[in-house]
Amino acid sequence: MPYRMIQGLMIFVFLAMLAGCATKSGPLAVLPISSPTAAQHNLEGIQLYNDGKWQEAKSRFESATRADSTLPEAFFNLALTEHKLGLHEQAKKHFTMAGEIAPKNKYIVESSIYRDHRGLSSTFERHISGGYRYE
Repeated sequence: MPYRMIQGLMIFVFLAMLAGCATKSGPLAVLPISSPTAAQHNLEGIQLYNDGKWQEAKSRFESATRADSTLPEAFFNLALTEHKLGLHEQAKKHFTMAGEIAPKNKYIVESSIYRDHRGLSSTFERHISGGYRYE
């Protein structure tokens, strides 16, 4: 194989591997230990989110955040749903709240959608995630 072809193939493989490392975000579940009511609303919201019923999911996640205002997963899930609904300013607010409540929760603060909405993603991350940045 010519050198250029091998070099191109190696670059392609490298980029494909990096794209596979991009964090895809989905709703986060919680154990019903501290707040069973909030956990139940959150679970119902996840089911609706997975069914593509964004408005109904948003309502359940809002109920979860009212039931327990210290539940970062509910704020994160609410933000994901608002993103799906095109409500990016609200999503940014709720991503921020989730990150402030749980700054060491890697599923939240390292997710590409969180980083995009917070303006923290690199040019490469934005490219891999579809080029979005919500500021």
